[in-house]
Amino acid sequence: MKSLFASELQEGMVTAADTYTDQGYLVVPKDTVLTKNLINRIINNNVLTVEITGEEIITKKPESADSGDENKLLLTGNFIDISKSVDTTTKQYQMFKKAYDSNIENLSDKINDVVHKNAPIDVDDMLENTLEIVKSTNSPLSIFTMLSTLKNYDDSTFNHSLNVSLICNIFGHWLNFKEKDVELLTACGLFHDIGKLLIPQEIIKKPGKLTDEEFAIVKTHPKRGYDLLKNKNVDPHIQMAALMHHEKCDGSGYPMGLTGDKIDWCAKIVTIADIYEAMTAKRVYRGPLSPFKVISMFEDDGLKKYEPQYILTFLEHVVNSYVNCRVKLSNGAEGDVIFINKVNLSKPLIKTADNSFIDLSKSSDLSIESIL
Repeated sequence: MKSLFASELQEGMVTAADTYTDQGYLVVPKDTVLTKNLINRIINNNVLTVEITGEEIITKKPESADSGDENKLLLTGNFIDISKSVDTTTKQYQMFKKAYDSNIENLSDKINDVVHKNAPIDVDDMLENTLEIVKSTNSPLSIFTMLSTLKNYDDSTFNHSLNVSLICNIFGHWLNFKEKDVELLTACGLFHDIGKLLIPQEIIKKPGKLTDEEFAIVKTHPKRGYDLLKNKNVDPHIQMAALMHHEKCDGSGYPMGLTGDKIDWCAKIVTIADIYEAMTAKRVYRGPLSPFKVISMFEDDGLKKYEPQYILTFLEHVVNSYVNCRVKLSNGAEGDVIFINKVNLSKPLIKTADNSFIDLSKSSDLSIESIL
């Protein structure tokens, strides 16, 4: 890694750290391949120096790319899409979707056997199949953006568990964990909601608000999942993630109302991934919420409910993944996310179609309604 003056930057270089303006707005995220337009953006925002990786970059555009598209470059053999949009016609996306669909079928069959036939759990086998999805992509970030295209899948425990598992895998990399711990987190995500399969499905899939009695039944799923896993040959952290993924650090969670250090570290991470996935996914009683609305909800909760190290890392990386995305605002206007407000992550700077700018941090009546 080395620090270069903005005037020394060249197309094809890769940023080694997030690049901010003096006012704290994100200009270019870490691991971004620089294009001419991005270099101009850095210079125009009076950024003096940028941290660059020492990796050799091949600045050759893929043959399938539009000759006018400056957002795609070849990085050590892998395509990096700086615009963060997902082209569902690409070979990479098709490989991802094929691996995802295959894993859902495999996951549902094996977990149903565990729950209803008392079959043994082969964690390594199930984890290997899930990691095939990771291998089908070029980076954790690409997994995250491609998951956003799958929000219209049926809202099932299996889809949710697989999505949480993949988010946990990304999360572990964001936290710079060792690979064995990343894989453990991935497995925790796979099994965290296994207890829901022991709840009557007419309650789980009810298209409306649950009664107090029904919600009380739903809240038993962590203990049911733990009881199912405790006699199986699985890592204790997997058992604890099933039991504690609704606990909160301030004691407001369930089923035991645990606080702080009494909550397993894997469960703390699964909790964040679980909430984010559940809120941004389609439900039988509502559509998916905007990621920025969910980020705002996390911000409103403050740092008391979640481990600060984990929630701050998660939110900053999640919001950075939407830089350059086209969004729809609550007033119906559309625009692109161009800068992230570091002190108010859910309120970025938006550039509209008429080249005007909206600073959402200064517009309390406006918010991001959806990602387009």
